[in-house]
Amino acid sequence: MSVNDYFEGIKQTAARFGEEDLRVPIFYRSLRSFGIFMLAPIDRIIDILPSARMNPYRVTPWHCIVTITASEYKDSDIGPNNQVSIGVPFIMDRKSPVLTGILRRPPEFPMIYLLHLQANTRISCSAGSEMADSPVLLSDISFTDDGEWVRCSAVSDGKLILRLSGRKLAVAPCGRERVYPVTLKQNRLLRSDFSFSECEAGISKSRSDVRLELGDHPAGKILKDLGQGRILLYQYWPSRQAVLSMVCESYPVEA
Repeated sequence: MSVNDYFEGIKQTAARFGEEDLRVPIFYRSLRSFGIFMLAPIDRIIDILPSARMNPYRVTPWHCIVTITASEYKDSDIGPNNQVSIGVPFIMDRKSPVLTGILRRPPEFPMIYLLHLQANTRISCSAGSEMADSPVLLSDISFTDDGEWVRCSAVSDGKLILRLSGRKLAVAPCGRERVYPVTLKQNRLLRSDFSFSECEAGISKSRSDVRLELGDHPAGKILKDLGQGRILLYQYWPSRQAVLSMVCESYPVEA
């Protein structure tokens, strides 16, 4: 398969972000990412969500899910860049059944509210801010391979935000996936579309396959203050492609 097959037929339009001339939707031609799903107290998460319309996935009556994803974009329309996102999967306007994400399947295309997003280039920060008013923090984000492990470290203003390490798992074929990132701007919830190509992926529920260290930077303390719980799931995508759209849907904060 050609490197451009995933993007065949998708028309891009010229756009200007800050001082940069780009094309949208943004094509990510080569990326590696890994991430975790972990428990968090649902009452604390609800307190920091910007709208009562947003209902986090209820894993238990008292817990929901928070995600952390580290992504290394090796070839994209905004150049090579690294990002770390912290998000809350949720359902709009109705409560999810208990055990969603464990015994009950979540929505096919999950909405994820971006609590925090870090990026290591100014152009990726500008693109995130101007496309969807994403709360992007310019950070020093590095990826290293250490034997059987891949590691991502995010630092800003000399303070550690977080360090995430994951084992390089055995992989199996994985179909196309899509998530809906959601941000807040002027009392509107803005939804974009982030679609991912077929690839090979590894999945593990073993806590011995992943390690998380939270630092003293305010972005890392967000998770500490939430009193996050154990890691439920770890996922590893060594290579895939993606397309990120502009904002394509808007909701009022109040129903």
